[in-house]
Amino acid sequence: MGELIYVVEDDEGVRELYDGAFEGLYETKMFENASEFFESFLRSRPDLVILDIMLPDMDGYTILSKLREIDEKIPVIIVSARSDEISAVKGLNKGADDYMSKPFSVLELIARVKTNLRRANLYVTNQNGIVVDNNVYKIFCDGKDLGLTLKEFKLLKLLVSKAGTTVLREDLFREVWGEGFMGETRTLDMHIAQIREKIKTSGGGEMIVTVRGVGYRFEKQ
Repeated sequence: MGELIYVVEDDEGVRELYDGAFEGLYETKMFENASEFFESFLRSRPDLVILDIMLPDMDGYTILSKLREIDEKIPVIIVSARSDEISAVKGLNKGADDYMSKPFSVLELIARVKTNLRRANLYVTNQNGIVVDNNVYKIFCDGKDLGLTLKEFKLLKLLVSKAGTTVLREDLFREVWGEGFMGETRTLDMHIAQIREKIKTSGGGEMIVTVRGVGYRFEKQ
């Protein structure tokens, strides 16, 4: 299964609804309160958070504020029984990406989740301490800008997007240099060497594996 979704919801019936809606689509973890959620969040980051506003130990707005101090980018959908506009505005102002009012349809829920995941994946990818930010065409290692050229950016972005899978040399050439590229095949190896050196200089480890005669693989987390 692909993406991991954390749901913070104290109502057992609603948690069952989420379980049924996401079965076979996403991996989900359910939390009844803020303390359990943060304990798990600090150990393992999900791809998206669904957050109820009315909770027993800490309201959703407070959780959202604390969450944004830890992670500015992760998509958060706020869900509340309150259908008034003020609650929605308050949630969005505190950093939520989307807002849904109970009761909601399962189809609408899935559509909203897909949209927010797609938007997040389109702009920012995080893998093994490497963050690809398509908004600014930059890649960061442990928060440090690697200072890549455009070709290096495209290469590393492609490898990261297929983390754990070996990308063929010809696919890398086609995606980065274009179909009609007639240069030296060593060009690719030189660019990879430069990327490795920049990752090393930024304090990163060996993340790009050479698969001799085949291509390169970015190691998955």
